[in-house]
Amino acid sequence: MVEQAGFRQGRSTSDQVLALTTFIENGFQENLKTGTVFLDLTAAYDTVWHTGLLVKLSKSFPRWVVETVEVLLHNRRFRVHMGEKSSTWRSQVNGLPQGSVLSPCLFNVYINDLPATQSRKFAYADDVALGAQGRTFGEVEEILNKDLEQMAVYFRKWRLQPSVTKTVSSIFHLHNAQASQELNIFLNGQRLKHESNKVYLGVTLDWSLTYDEHL
Repeated sequence: MVEQAGFRQGRSTSDQVLALTTFIENGFQENLKTGTVFLDLTAAYDTVWHTGLLVKLSKSFPRWVVETVEVLLHNRRFRVHMGEKSSTWRSQVNGLPQGSVLSPCLFNVYINDLPATQSRKFAYADDVALGAQGRTFGEVEEILNKDLEQMAVYFRKWRLQPSVTKTVSSIFHLHNAQASQELNIFLNGQRLKHESNKVYLGVTLDWSLTYDEHL
């Protein structure tokens, strides 16, 4: 299960930033390093698989709810206009309706069954972060790489597409001598870009959480 703060009553981006930074700072108190992976899902709402969503809904909601959502998604079409020209109509078999108040809630349901991982999961809508702690870089890397393998299997099964070029890793600790050391984290066989100052939900997090870069 994912710790989801997006589009939930009484929750906000501030809550999720605080949850992640509290997790990191608690690690500081125990002299632990906290490695994070900030996942970027390509066109997340547009790639939601209709059949998969209905299957997930049927496991938790009454039949009438599933049937109502099925009507919402059924027989949706689109076409593209460029100047005076228009494309032919295409049927939409994936994706949630743009602008619908239900779409964010349906997306939350769709990713609520992310696989169990050793690292902790933080999410605000489609912004998903994994956080793992250890005493060495090697321990953190081992946990995150193993968990990303599970996540990759999940994404393939449910037709979500993580962007390897936009997904990044970061490490937080209080050891000045290792300030420039990066994590070696891989997703689908490709090494993720490492960022020392990661902007998460509008807040710039530096490696020792001084917030100097943000301020």
